[in-house]
Amino acid sequence: MQRTGEVTAVHGDLLEITFCRPADCEKCQACQGGQKVTKLHLKGKANVGDAAVVEMPLKTVMQASALAYVLPLVGLMLGLATGTLLFPQSADIAGVLCGLVGLGAMLLFVRITEKKRQSDPRWKPQLIEIIPKTQDA
Repeated sequence: MQRTGEVTAVHGDLLEITFCRPADCEKCQACQGGQKVTKLHLKGKANVGDAAVVEMPLKTVMQASALAYVLPLVGLMLGLATGTLLFPQSADIAGVLCGLVGLGAMLLFVRITEKKRQSDPRWKPQLIEIIPKTQDA
């Protein structure tokens, strides 16, 4: 998955790249809290105003989505089922409580393992290309 953004600041070898939200997302606003721009910091050499092509492998994007959305949902569902089966006399309350515990456990797992993913280069966007800003003559 590639996106093109604009270099909006340079701090040594660290580039601040700003991406505008795609037009397809205008009505949804589900990601990034409805922000119209996303900023990313990557190492590279460029000038302010240059275009930067950034890539994140589709496999990694899918894995991140699964971690963020599917895993907590699985924890919730497993907790609901476990609570209902273990405590049939109060299945509703037990199901809800165990479901919340399962959800919390999966969210905690994602948070604990996040540090490992942050240090793994496979989980980071890669700067593919810098397209210099054209000078108007």
